[in-house]
Amino acid sequence: MITCTNCGKVNPADGRFCSSCGMPITQSNTSTPSGYLNSGTRLRDRYIIKRELGQGGFGRTYLAEDTGRFNELVTLKELTPTNQGTFALQKAEELFQREAVMLHKLSSPQIPRFWEFFREGRKLFLVQDYIEGKTYQSLLEERIAIGQTFSEAEVIQIFQQLLPVLSYIHTVGVIHRDISPDNIICRARDNTPVLIDLGGVRQILEPTAAHSQHPPDYSSLTRLGKVGYAPEEQLRLGIAAPHCDLYALGVTAIVLLTGKQPQDLIDPNTLDWLWQKELSLSQQMSHILSHMVAQQPSERFHSAEEILQQLPDFSATQMSGTIAVTPQSGQYQPTPVNNSGCGKVFDESVKVPQEIVGWNWGAFWLPGCWCLSNQVWIGLTAWVDISFITLPFTFGLTWPIVGIVLGIKGNEWAWKSRNWKSIKDFQNHQRGWALISWLIVTIITGLLLLIIALILIFGITVFG
Repeated sequence: MITCTNCGKVNPADGRFCSSCGMPITQSNTSTPSGYLNSGTRLRDRYIIKRELGQGGFGRTYLAEDTGRFNELVTLKELTPTNQGTFALQKAEELFQREAVMLHKLSSPQIPRFWEFFREGRKLFLVQDYIEGKTYQSLLEERIAIGQTFSEAEVIQIFQQLLPVLSYIHTVGVIHRDISPDNIICRARDNTPVLIDLGGVRQILEPTAAHSQHPPDYSSLTRLGKVGYAPEEQLRLGIAAPHCDLYALGVTAIVLLTGKQPQDLIDPNTLDWLWQKELSLSQQMSHILSHMVAQQPSERFHSAEEILQQLPDFSATQMSGTIAVTPQSGQYQPTPVNNSGCGKVFDESVKVPQEIVGWNWGAFWLPGCWCLSNQVWIGLTAWVDISFITLPFTFGLTWPIVGIVLGIKGNEWAWKSRNWKSIKDFQNHQRGWALISWLIVTIITGLLLLIIALILIFGITVFG
């Protein structure tokens, strides 16, 4: 069967003209039975479908060739709401038309340029620039597959590049309402984040004298946004304000840093964020993210400029839990995922955070004690020397030998053996053991020196 793109009539596969409207129908302008447009489909006698790019709540997105503009590649969005009810279809069409109008008004190198909005048969289409690159959701999934996530330095750069875009659209009275890793593309040619999928944009509800006396009826507002990324007032009441977009951007940053979805980072009973237990960020960045994702709108930032002014400068600064490096062609060292407690102690292919690699003084001086709280049970062999049976064979060297081994490998083995909340938590624990070992060694050394001094004094006194 062939569907006429002019009126939507389903015709026999061997038909050449639509039995309803009489328009020519060919295989080149048909769609598959599932509704997907075939490669080669021609729309408006201008756009040739190349392949499908993706599908969202309101429509499919295709890569198309524009024969009317030097065969340039464009993104073509088709309105295909999953809910085909009359009201849902009307609302979806309203949102689709709104996106076209908003895109036409916006002008930014980090927002796809809008070209046209047209109807063909019973379908609506929107044409805009094709942005070559991968979404940050795809990039995150690639990193998770190799045990990595985005670093703090990378997220700061994303903020520096994307917050001016949000400032611009908010200034012209537009709220995106659907910011998430899969709605931001890292443009391939310059690694710049590009904001896409403005299908949920809404004009900011400006306060007026009438509103001050009669508050707006939020029940009539459209509720859009991804659960976990959109704040509660947006999902429940349909409220749209700049702080809603900033909240979603904050959640996006947390997801990129942790590699976990929002629902895995929120306490289901209190709805408090738990991401601080997953990350060890600079104090300044932690403060920014906490305010961006605060439950109460009054506690959040209310403009992108506020965040830009507070962003830390990490040109050559060491952060707690990660090292910030000066950008070199947009490349950063990814932050390892918290893979502590994996149990693969002797598997060298399992990498540990670079920040914890190094000598461990606590494990060196007190290997038989240090091993207990760090769950590195090989350290128990240090106690072999206390046995009078084994002492003649070990010559009392087991403790220092085990100490040297754990001094070198202790940090790595302790990270893999026990679950740690963060790199900072691990480092604090090891500093505690270093302090304890220093005190014990100092006391023992002092006692030995005291004994030697007493022996010398006794010898001089007795033997003159």
